[in-house]
Amino acid sequence: MNTLGPVVVVDGSTANCLLFQKIFKKLEMRNTLLCFGSLREAGYRLSEVGMDPFLLLVNVMQFAQKIRMSDYLLFMELRCLCLFFSISSARCFVVDAYTGPKLTYTSSDWSEENFTEMILSALLHLEKESFKELLRRRIEDKN
Repeated sequence: MNTLGPVVVVDGSTANCLLFQKIFKKLEMRNTLLCFGSLREAGYRLSEVGMDPFLLLVNVMQFAQKIRMSDYLLFMELRCLCLFFSISSARCFVVDAYTGPKLTYTSSDWSEENFTEMILSALLHLEKESFKELLRRRIEDKN
């Protein structure tokens, strides 16, 4: 992966954040991994330090809960790539809703190995398809 910015995980579960740390270490990712409990917390903390994330990984259950408009606006201000994920005892999935065409990676059989493979596939696709577009937007934003 690149070092344009950190990868931000938004998930209320400490166990899931630890899982992402383990996955990123296993995949030898160079990006810093930051975990937050909510979109609001992620938006405020990142804007406080003026940090632009490269990728946002959001537990889809964060969106299933009622989100205030201010939370949504913070999310939109981050202007980065986003993957939605879900981990349950029976199955897991990762959805890439922002690059074209939209992709969904699913496994009816939950295991850390299956989830790691899904994350890797999604990241490789993002890196291949979206890296140039992200760079272009960042350069335009700075000018």
